[in-house]
Amino acid sequence: MYDDIAMKWVTTNIRFPEDLYVELKLEAARRRTSLASIIRQKVGPQKISTEKTQVKKIMHQLEKLAQENSRQNPRISFSQKLIAMRYEQ
Repeated sequence: MYDDIAMKWVTTNIRFPEDLYVELKLEAARRRTSLASIIRQKVGPQKISTEKTQVKKIMHQLEKLAQENSRQNPRISFSQKLIAMRYEQ
């Protein structure tokens, strides 16, 4: 995934809760790779694209819900209701 020759590396310290650290170490052992490699995989570019995909999926579901609400309640503006709820004391 990362090209060692072209990549400029930085060494850093990261603090994890003990249970998360143990999970990561066990995963690294199961995969027979380093802890650093596991962490890079989890925070690397493919993780970001997965999150974007999830956001698109959630937004699509929200749009479908909004359309259904609009169909079932044609005279109610949910946007205005949400705004009003936001500023209620």
